[in-house]
Amino acid sequence: MKLFKNSILLVCVLALAVACKEKPKASYSSVKLDEFFELKMNQSVVVLDNDLKLTFTGVPEESRCPRFTNCIQEGQVRLTMEAVHAGKSQVIEFTRTPSETSNSTVTLEKFKIQLYDVTPFPESGKKINLTDYGARMAVRKVN
Repeated sequence: MKLFKNSILLVCVLALAVACKEKPKASYSSVKLDEFFELKMNQSVVVLDNDLKLTFTGVPEESRCPRFTNCIQEGQVRLTMEAVHAGKSQVIEFTRTPSETSNSTVTLEKFKIQLYDVTPFPESGKKINLTDYGARMAVRKVN
């Protein structure tokens, strides 16, 4: 009976230790306004002195025509990001086609969040893992 009670006590102590274990803090890098940066999937950046944090959260659409293939349409890529400003969180979305020469811009309060490029570009017969995506961006102030 004593062994049974000790086993139960050990299980409870282990369960409490696991439950109380500190969760890892999200890591992020810092960027300045007007500075180009690249975000990978699930990475975050904080815009210094501006209380803005961006996290690359998803690629809901990847329909760009793969390299070295002929397609009827060029397709597009859509990215989602979580933007947190002044404690408020919202999802923002960018859409980009391969032929675009200008950036895709989302305006969020006093910021213009600009997407310049999405990598990698699709290749015929190769699957892109979500963790391989990168977004080249910049954040500017609205004039």
